[in-house]
Amino acid sequence: MKLSKIPRNRFELWAKTGQHLWRVTQARQYVSEWLSYVSNPYIAYSSGKDSTCVLALVREQAPTTPAVYFDADCSFPESAELIDRIGAIRFKTDEPFLDTLGRFGFDAGDDLDRATMKSTVWNPIKRLIAEFGFDGVAYGLRAEENLGTRGRLAKKRGAVFQYKRDGLWACQPICDWRYNDVWAFIVSENLSYCGVYDKMWDMPEDDQRISYWAGETKRRHGRWAWLKRNYPELFNRFADKFPEVRCYV
Repeated sequence: MKLSKIPRNRFELWAKTGQHLWRVTQARQYVSEWLSYVSNPYIAYSSGKDSTCVLALVREQAPTTPAVYFDADCSFPESAELIDRIGAIRFKTDEPFLDTLGRFGFDAGDDLDRATMKSTVWNPIKRLIAEFGFDGVAYGLRAEENLGTRGRLAKKRGAVFQYKRDGLWACQPICDWRYNDVWAFIVSENLSYCGVYDKMWDMPEDDQRISYWAGETKRRHGRWAWLKRNYPELFNRFADKFPEVRCYV
């Protein structure tokens, strides 16, 4: 894939630093250790930059490892294209995200967060493991982006650990990486990345994340204005169901 809009020079320079090379070597060692514990693992894939790196790191050593995308019917077109290109399993969530949002409303706060996690993550993972018999998962959690409970647990548990609740072996090979490391790896390995990022280079680094296009976080900081500008058809689909979003653009 031609990386035409990415600030390539910056990341090419970082890719040559000793710190980055050491982190890549360490990540590969984490994957190798994890693979020694599992026989039927999968890669949690979101189409975002972090999971793109994890996908490449795992498939370097275990090329047939399946990737799984939890499909809540809210993926960007570029995400959908990339998900299909890598052959990821599209595993349906309990309900489409827009339906969950419709049940709770934009101002439900923690209740909406819990319901979303339950319907798009917790329950689907249980069903996935039961259906496919997976015994391990690799995912792209980075402590730098997760300063809350998940970030603290990542630091405490380390890169490879076993969940007590189901015995699943987890691997978070890039837990110690930084923003520059992620893009340096993508550039140096010439990885295909999601084209949505090419509409984000003028954003702060912390905001350059790919999730569902229909979310309520950061609505007062231009999220829906960005969606309307870059994906008017998706915005109109959103606004048809939730007219109040037009007040923010």
